[in-house]
This record gives sequence, structure tokens and C-alpha cells, in this order.
Amino acid sequence: MKKHLLAILAACVLGGTARAGISYSSSANLTAWNGTPAYTSIPSASLSSAATAQSDPTITGNYGVMAEMFTPASAFTLASFNVLFSINNPGSHQFHLYDLGPAGTVSSSSSSATYTPGTDLFSGLSLSLSSSGGEVQGQFSLSGADQVSLAANESYALEIWTPAANGSSGITWYRLPSNTPSDPGGQMFSAGSETGARNTLAGNGQAGGAPRTASLALYAVPEPSTLAMIGLGLTTSVWVVRRRKN
Repeated sequence: MKKHLLAILAACVLGGTARAGISYSSSANLTAWNGTPAYTSIPSASLSSAATAQSDPTITGNYGVMAEMFTPASAFTLASFNVLFSINNPGSHQFHLYDLGPAGTVSSSSSSATYTPGTDLFSGLSLSLSSSGGEVQGQFSLSGADQVSLAANESYALEIWTPAANGSSGITWYRLPSNTPSDPGGQMFSAGSETGARNTLAGNGQAGGAPRTASLALYAVPEPSTLAMIGLGLTTSVWVVRRRKN
């Protein structure tokens, strides 16, 4: 028991040196975001309204693209992100994060807004996903260099790429059916090819009006003080175990 607790403590202290990558878990909670997000595109109070299943447009390249643009009001380091989605066709999906520039560079509400991705802030993340059996709240946890530092009032786009072999409905990402409540920091985009420009759903003829907002919650890496408290708790647990054994 003591060895296990010490191992957990070491993982907490050394977590910043973890190898870069992404892992996945899910829950059936579709009415509120799990935990305490640092940013949400849809507030928990309206999350149950995110019931419109959104798929890729017709895929013409190697991958179809669905994306959600967001603009944090304060800076934080990204530890994980959650989405409401369903995995209809198993396959290896890619995840990308792009810096779109200062707020206002890409419109967060216009139906004619578009962007072309630049440098990927992730390290080339790919994850094999099996069928979810329906809508779930998926959590994607990041490690190492993929825990990217996000700046305040800077716009970003998180993208999910679906292989052409899986078809345009390989994944459905749940969104709000209308533009109320809309996210003042962004909206949903899509593309039929990983090499093409990203257009809004309205621009691609996938939804009427704009913005249409995809479900997205971003979680921050815990502050050092929080990690210190966790470490103190684990250290105390080790002391209690040793005392009982003695």
C-alpha cells in the first residue's frame, strides 16, 4: 500500500515530465460538464440542449474535419478537453489545435467566417476510438508537451479529423440546434478535406444561420498549490498506513 501511495505522489510531483500523448475515457453524464472546466462553449445549464448530432461534410480528402473555435478570457495550460459525441465507426482519429490569432482575427459569429490552419500546437496526436454505443461525454487527457499554454484573448481551433474510410458520419459531435445561447468566443467549423479551408457549418450548407456551437469544455492543469495539497494528503496517508502497521 505504501509503495502505491508513494508512486502516486511521485506521479503528481513529476507529472510535468510525462511523455506527450493523449488518452480517452467517457461517462454518461450529458446534462453538465464533469469537473470544473476553465472554459466552456456551452454552459452546464444549457448542455442538455446540445442534442443535434453534427457530422463531417462529404469527405473529399484523407480526412474530414470538425472544429470548434474558442477564445479564453484568461491564460491557462490545457490539461484535457471534453466533448459530447458518439463514435459510430471505429478507427484512428487525429486531434489538432491551431492558433488563429488575437480575438477578432476570425469572426466568432459570422456565417461567412473561415480560417486556414497553420502550425499545429499538438505533437501529432492520433487515437484509436471504438464504438461508444451512443452519445457520451468524452474526456481526452493530454500529457507532456501536449499540455499547451493558452493565452488570454487569443483565438484557437480544436479539430477532430475522421478518416475517409470511416465515412462522414464516423463521429458525430453534438451541438446546439440554434445560435442561442451562442459562445462569444467561437463557433463550429468543418471541412471535407484536411488540406482545405475551414468554413462555418452555415458556409458548408450543414446548418442554417450562424453561429452553431459545438459542445466543448477545456480543463486547466492544476495550480502548483493544488498539487502541493494533493501531495500533502498522500504523504499523510502514507504516514497513517505506516502508523497502523507499527
